[in-house]
Amino acid sequence: MARVAYVSSAEAQGDSKDALAAMEQQGVEVLNLYRALANAPVLRNFLRLGNSLLRHGTLDPTLREIAILRVAQLTGASYEWAHHVPIARQAGVPDEQIQSLEDWQTSPAFDARQRAAMRYAEAVATLSVTDDIFRETRGHLGEPEIVELTLVVGFWGMVARALTALQVDIEPEFQQFAPA
Repeated sequence: MARVAYVSSAEAQGDSKDALAAMEQQGVEVLNLYRALANAPVLRNFLRLGNSLLRHGTLDPTLREIAILRVAQLTGASYEWAHHVPIARQAGVPDEQIQSLEDWQTSPAFDARQRAAMRYAEAVATLSVTDDIFRETRGHLGEPEIVELTLVVGFWGMVARALTALQVDIEPEFQQFAPA
């Protein structure tokens, strides 16, 4: 059970009110995450950054999604995992990779580029990016991709922390993707 109220557009303040109202008018499902975050008047800018990273970046979407799923694993953010499994599949991440993500270092499902990205993502998530890890990543990704991967890990790390601290409930239609 969530630790904060799920706010409606009628109850929200500031740009959170506008963001929720816009989603409702567009027929977009207003997720529990958004309704929980709408307790603070900052939802619109939160959504702008997340949507920018999801829809307007140059990072390979499969790398983005395996990094997000790994952040969800590292932080225990079941909500984030449940929501990003379908996105990862849509982005082209095979089920074999999703299922073996915890063992990405030894799993044959990942190639050298993906391993470098995962090593970097984990290092960013744990604030331990060494020169060696950065060099390895640079051997597979350009600077725009490295910066974007850094932002992806940071953003979804922040989301994971909000989800777990606020104990946001996974919507019923996403329960099937929740970790066992």
